[in-house]
Amino acid sequence: MQNPNFLIVGSGIAGLTAALFCAKQGKVLIVTKSTLLESSSRYAQAGVAAVRNFKWDSFEEHVADTLEAGCHDNDKRTVKFLVENAPKMVDWLEHKIGVKFQKEPTREAAHSHSRVWNTKDSTGEAIEKALAKKVRANKNIKILTQASLLDLIVEKKVCRGAWLRLNGNNEIFPVFANKIVLATGGYGQLFAKSTNPEVSVGDGIAAAARARAKLKDLEFIQFHPTALVGRQTRLTLLSESLRGEGAVLRNARGERFMPTYNKAGELAPRDIVSRAIFSEMKQGKVFLDFTRASEKFLSERFPLVWREVGKAGFNLAKDLIPIFPVAHYSCGGVVTNLRGETSVKNLLAVGEVAQTGLHGANRLASNSLAEALVFGKAVAEKLKSSEVQTVTIKAPKYFFDTKDDVAVRKIVQKTMWERVGIVRNTKDLREALNTFEKLEPRSFAAQNIVLVARLITKAALARKKSLGTHFLED
Repeated sequence: MQNPNFLIVGSGIAGLTAALFCAKQGKVLIVTKSTLLESSSRYAQAGVAAVRNFKWDSFEEHVADTLEAGCHDNDKRTVKFLVENAPKMVDWLEHKIGVKFQKEPTREAAHSHSRVWNTKDSTGEAIEKALAKKVRANKNIKILTQASLLDLIVEKKVCRGAWLRLNGNNEIFPVFANKIVLATGGYGQLFAKSTNPEVSVGDGIAAAARARAKLKDLEFIQFHPTALVGRQTRLTLLSESLRGEGAVLRNARGERFMPTYNKAGELAPRDIVSRAIFSEMKQGKVFLDFTRASEKFLSERFPLVWREVGKAGFNLAKDLIPIFPVAHYSCGGVVTNLRGETSVKNLLAVGEVAQTGLHGANRLASNSLAEALVFGKAVAEKLKSSEVQTVTIKAPKYFFDTKDDVAVRKIVQKTMWERVGIVRNTKDLREALNTFEKLEPRSFAAQNIVLVARLITKAALARKKSLGTHFLED
């Protein structure tokens, strides 16, 4: 395989955006664990947060909302950079990529104004498909699907490439590049219930950790308040836009409870809503109620949610829909600056795998797609292609065993869900860490999962006070 100038691992919106801008400077190879379109981005329903109408909104207010949701643990310079550049990227999507947004933006939780641009309730998929079309047509971009990242190749503290493996094949091979961009997403699938696809187990975090890249805020894991109750691992998210349009939450007694927890009610930040639901579930089930709206409105405004709720045997306009919070987004990750540069030379990170300081202790709704776009472009802006330097290096030895992977994943998911979840305590965290340290997986994928689970749990134990998504009951 010919070595590219830019190796991008991951094919979500962040990876695809980075690829298109990097392709202006040289040859790009996108490596993705599944198909080109399989990523957390694809399942994002709501939209892109961006101020585009200054009659009722402002950059200052978007900055303030982001800081408030993040418990003021954000990096203000990063927040300002995101807010000021997000409108440009929405324009780029509309005029250069061909995404057709609704004419008017909608409002979501913790936003003071309507500033979320959507394509009804499948915005992530619409953007992902449009970007993928441009990527496939670009002669400077090649795509390698069904290939997994194993390790980064680091020589004298400089990242030169990565070891890869074709899925189902024990053969591994190196790819060298001028710059290596991690766009591998988060680690929601380390929990028993998540909105993330099966591929989201933290491979990029594990590889970065072994390369000794700086990591931060791994304990800040956002749980989405409203996922449709089900038995599968990846659950259907019921978009925050539903509550933005007027849906309310009710407990087992039929009472609307959110106003007693926060003055913003259902539009409070996600960490607050998730904990409120968690508390109410101690007394029974919790429901999303949108019976005030008509079937016509709901089926047209939320076609995806309407279909998914219908498949589960409910009518969104007539029934109370059973919901509960599930793991959704990783606010921490590989530390980067505004250009995506990490503490390891030639290694960049973008999207959910990166920790830019944007989200602080809790992400503001719909800032994630904005982040993927803004920083996807930013990582490429100052890159220049040159002759790719290869190094002579002995191939590492790996062991692969699907049975071991499945068995270990189940243990980790159960432990993370029960002891490193929405509400935590020191005893549970210590028991979780003890469980992970006793595991001795032989298979590489299983080792990765255990490594990331340990890193998250250690980070949670190190933070002694509650903040945002990290909530301690002791």
